[in-house]
Amino acid sequence: MPQRITAIVVSITAVIALLVVGKSLLVPFAIALIIWYVIDAIALKIRGLEIAGMQPFHHVSVFLALLVVILLLSGMVQMIGDTIEQVKIAAPNYQHNVSKMLDRIASLSGVEVAPAIQRWADGLDLGRIISNIAAAIMGLAGNAGLVAIYVAFLLLEERYFGIKLRIMFPSADRYRRVNRMLEAIQVQIRQYVYIKTMVSALTGIISYVILLWVGVDYAPFWALLIFMLNYIPTIGSMIAVLLPTMLALVQFDTFGPFVTLLVSLGTVQVLIGNVLEPRLMGSSLNLSPLVVILALSLWGQIWGVTGMFLSVPITVISMIVLANFPQTRAIAVAMSENGRLKDSALRSQY
Repeated sequence: MPQRITAIVVSITAVIALLVVGKSLLVPFAIALIIWYVIDAIALKIRGLEIAGMQPFHHVSVFLALLVVILLLSGMVQMIGDTIEQVKIAAPNYQHNVSKMLDRIASLSGVEVAPAIQRWADGLDLGRIISNIAAAIMGLAGNAGLVAIYVAFLLLEERYFGIKLRIMFPSADRYRRVNRMLEAIQVQIRQYVYIKTMVSALTGIISYVILLWVGVDYAPFWALLIFMLNYIPTIGSMIAVLLPTMLALVQFDTFGPFVTLLVSLGTVQVLIGNVLEPRLMGSSLNLSPLVVILALSLWGQIWGVTGMFLSVPITVISMIVLANFPQTRAIAVAMSENGRLKDSALRSQY
């Protein structure tokens, strides 16, 4: 038993060290893996489209899905670049509005603003803060070339997975059971990535309409940020609501837009996150909030901001894989919120 515990500790330490040392190669691969799953899920939907009883896109589904993803990512990068330039121009106005807001609060309450708060407001560089947020998102696309190479090779290797699996397991019965197990894992991961992406996109689109209606600056950028933060349960939703509402607080001369945004964006997050998404996702995303926080902290320490964005997808995929093997299912149960996992009909046969 002591030898086994020592081996486990050494293995975990070695894996963490590998993740830290190999960050420059592994981060692009993790991003490429998620993009590959998104392409695979979109291609599956395109493949199933019927026109006059025929499926005309069957043979070009992967190409069309890849084209959709490339256009979306290119648009995102262009929009973030434009936002950074606009922020540099508008930043002085935000600084002026912060001072006016503090003066208004002081006049309404009859209490003079503390010198420390006034010094903080004078030194607050909102332009730099928003630019840093945009730069952090741009960092996800910093290794675009390496990510593209990984995605290309994943798409090329996909056709040979079955052949390699058959060679690895020459026994027909063994091959059939392992293949069905891997297919079940693949289906669950694809379902999670697809549904989470679609739900996040819906949240971003509705939020974008609300931001335009209120008149908040950089509405497309905030909608994109909300889309990305929606991959992080609870914490991401809170940040997605607070950031644009705080901008509204310093952009406008009244508190009306701030309250409107806080209520409307919060309602969207609650309805989609607590009503729609659980109905679509089922038990695929049943992570414990404690596990979410630990994953954010761990991956944030290992891979920085990029790791925080990738932490929940990586953790969910890990939980799906662990849940499909009898030896590791207990770990998946411990990671879940209420212990209920999507049953695999294959685990009893493996």
